[in-house]
Amino acid sequence: MSESKTNNIPDKPEFLAALKLVSGEEILAMVEYVRDENGDYLIVDNPVQVEEVMLQGNKAGAKVQPWMKFSREEEFLIPKDKIITVVEVDTDVQIFYAMSLRRLNADTVNGSGRLSTVDEARINLEKIFDI
Repeated sequence: MSESKTNNIPDKPEFLAALKLVSGEEILAMVEYVRDENGDYLIVDNPVQVEEVMLQGNKAGAKVQPWMKFSREEEFLIPKDKIITVVEVDTDVQIFYAMSLRRLNADTVNGSGRLSTVDEARINLEKIFDI
């Protein structure tokens, strides 16, 4: 994977990424790097905020919720100077993200997010996609 000369953003048109923002937030989103006369920024599509939580039995899990809870928009611009790092995610995280989006879209009443482990997410998606 080649890297952009101005940042650690992979030189691809669009990819699923984990972002760490200067605010401390960690989000997963489809991203696209854009440079124009106004500067450098990322377009993030369907961003979800991810937080690590402890589940029963002292297992680590993830709490996923919409990044912008009160917006109907799906795309947002984030200036490059608000981003600490961007990394392309692996297949397990891609599956987790797809399942999280499905759950969040189905769960419009409860704004607190959903809890699950990556293993639970993988099992559920394998059932859905017959993997």
